[in-house]
This record gives sequence, C-alpha cells and structure tokens, in this order.
Amino acid sequence: MTKPPAPGTYVIVNKALSPNNERLAITYNGLDQPLTVNIKTDSSHQRWIVQDHDQNTKSLVPVDATALQAAWGADCATALPAHSYVWTITETDSGYSIQDGVGTAFWGVADAVDNAPLVAGSDTGDEKHRWSFERVL
Repeated sequence: MTKPPAPGTYVIVNKALSPNNERLAITYNGLDQPLTVNIKTDSSHQRWIVQDHDQNTKSLVPVDATALQAAWGADCATALPAHSYVWTITETDSGYSIQDGVGTAFWGVADAVDNAPLVAGSDTGDEKHRWSFERVL
C-alpha cells in the first residue's frame, strides 16, 4: 500500500524539468487565478499545507492564503475559498499522482516550462503528471 504525504507544509515539484533543466513547483497566484508551475524558489507562493480531509483525500491550502484551497476553475486549477475541495494523492514508482476524489482528472502540465498552467487530464503516466512533495520546516 502506498502512502500519501503526511499532513504538513510542502513545496510540490513536477517531476519533469524545464528545457533549462530547472525544477518547476506549483505556485499560488491569487484568489481565482490559475495555479502555475514556476521555477522553484524559496517563495512562500510555492508552499502548500497538506491537510487530511478524510481517510482517502487531502486538501491543499496555499501558505499565503489559508482561507483558500486548491480547486478546479473553468479550465485549470485555481485557489478558491475553502469548501471541501479534495484530492487523492497516490505514490507511484515514478512519483506522486494528484487527482480528483474519484481518480478521473489528474494534475499535470501540458508543457514543462516556467509559468505553465496546472491542468487536469487523463493520467499519461509520464513525468508531467508526477510530483514530489518536499517538506518545508
């Protein structure tokens, strides 16, 4: 049985590198703004609080706006006022997958480039749909 990350604060990094071999982290850009992957820095905008929702799902809360949660917007992931937006986070051999509560829409990037939007889609199984959770103390 694989384990999701324990509750805590993390930087969530895509397993695909940018064309310049830079690591890309999920970045909070404001209320109802698209979440993006950006070159990993020490910015608080790239820190996420992982919270248990129930036995199988987690919520992801931006450190800079703890009244919000990662949610789906019109065509990409965004941050909205907390309302039980939950995700199933599963460890695989190639990294973590993040998907909706029923496991049909997987977080990923279409292009592993700086400022690319976080999108949902079928699990391709490749690194663009895999993540690492790096604990922040």
